[in-house]
Amino acid sequence: MFFTLATLAQGNISEYLKSHNYSFDIDKGFGQNTSESLKSKLAQYKLIIQSEANHTLNFYKKLPIVWIKYLNLSFGLTHFFLEWGHATDVLANNYLRTGDSSYLFTKDKEFWKTLFAYNSTLQQNMKLHYLGVDFERNRTYIKALKFILPKTVPVENIKPSIELIKSMDDSIADCDYILMINKKLTGSLKNYKEEFEKYFGESYTDFERIILNRGNCNDVYKDRNGNMANTFLSFDEQYNSTMYYGELGMAHTSLNNKLTTASIINKSDKFKNKICVVNTYCYNCTAQNKEIENWYFRKIEKDILQNLLPFCTTDFTLFDFSENIEMTRLYSNYGQFLIIVKNQN
Repeated sequence: MFFTLATLAQGNISEYLKSHNYSFDIDKGFGQNTSESLKSKLAQYKLIIQSEANHTLNFYKKLPIVWIKYLNLSFGLTHFFLEWGHATDVLANNYLRTGDSSYLFTKDKEFWKTLFAYNSTLQQNMKLHYLGVDFERNRTYIKALKFILPKTVPVENIKPSIELIKSMDDSIADCDYILMINKKLTGSLKNYKEEFEKYFGESYTDFERIILNRGNCNDVYKDRNGNMANTFLSFDEQYNSTMYYGELGMAHTSLNNKLTTASIINKSDKFKNKICVVNTYCYNCTAQNKEIENWYFRKIEKDILQNLLPFCTTDFTLFDFSENIEMTRLYSNYGQFLIIVKNQN
């Protein structure tokens, strides 16, 4: 009896997956059939989160482009986020506006240059805007503060703080130095908020977000989930976009772990059951000369290899679990979609 039920379940899964797997090209993006199929499936969500199996894999420089272009064209998406802080987004957004590469201070310059070329083709109301939800990075903190600094003369109360920003060496990326500067500016902001608001004008929100970011450059290996979730929700209060895209490491994306960024956002009234997680499983992938272990999927790795891998005829295949009870049972702890990536480094 149990053998018969198992055989039927396996047969149902196989039949379902035949029509719910979508091969795509990482450079060309989703094909027409995939695009049309995803439209009805994703329309119910307000936030699409792509999870990263490993930050150093090269294809993650291109995968966000696939999603951002598709969601922009299909749903009018204009706002997206990655694991960087607000100082980085201040500079990156200026690059997206101007194309001035001197404002690119990230390793993923290929990603931003591709995004700029695409953004340049869009009408103003469809232009892309990056949101920095993570801690402030050493290499962008000082540069961003100097970039938003007005040229006007400050009042006496905040003059020492403004002179401090002007005098900072933006070639210094030492975390202790950054934290020392931030402590001084935070104290001054607490005492003279109104003066800072008047002095920075339209740039004040940027100044406040950078200075009061609860995450800092010592938090690389710490729990940042709450800070990223709350920062994203504050951005949503400001922009109120109909849909967002984000890319985060797998430690931040589970919807059934109460402590992750995705699950914390999912608790909010506005985003409850409106978050779609797309995970990544890497098959025969290496990073820094080590094979990717897919630690996140250890409990169901056997199911992935048995049920899904046979359908992977190309290096990138997207699987949809949302319309099958058995699939949902197996993968509901991980996300509604899964991309199997083969032979990448």
